Amino acid sequence: MNRRSKSLETGFPTDVPLRRGDDLGPKAQRTVERIIESARGVFLANGYAGTTIDEIARVADISRGSIYTYFPTKRDVLVAVGADSVRATGDLIDELGRLGRTRKGLTEWVTNYFSFLDVHGAFAFAWTEAAQNDDEIRVAGMKGHLRVCREFSRRLAEASGRPIDDPETFGLTMISMLERLWSYSALYSGRTRRDDVIERAALTIWTAVRG
Repeated sequence: MNRRSKSLETGFPTDVPLRRGDDLGPKAQRTVERIIESARGVFLANGYAGTTIDEIARVADISRGSIYTYFPTKRDVLVAVGADSVRATGDLIDELGRLGRTRKGLTEWVTNYFSFLDVHGAFAFAWTEAAQNDDEIRVAGMKGHLRVCREFSRRLAEASGRPIDDPETFGLTMISMLERLWSYSALYSGRTRRDDVIERAALTIWTAVRG
């Protein structure tokens, strides 16, 4: 079987790329969703290099052939997980324009972001690993991440009524802080309270924007 991964020249897609196209019936769509959900957990547990199609198939309780029906390679499964994460990230960032108007709302948004990472953080870890040996994955992920950083700053500026100088760098700084705090709050569970970490992170962002 000739399996070729899709090009990522324009960055990670916002729609899950499928071998058979997007015209799926309900049963096929459920299968695709199960593959993505299972792959997310396997990537988180095993990393990208340690993940195999066999393991994803085992967790999803489907055959390897069923996965290859929709995704030619493991790389394509990663791209599908990424597309799902990119779409969910966009929805979350959109909420910032409303919730970022008050400190309480911003704290709620950071809470939501941590919950988002509970589900989608696996993609960030798998992408980082895959990017070390795949320049196309690296560039596509970088473009998508920086786009999120700029949109994060734009929404915060909109909510606060104050311009943000160099929105890409500001967004990268704040998003990186949140991602690192999320990972450490899980790693250091028992030593730190997640609610305290979230409150401190929200205060840091609030102060950085409003002075």
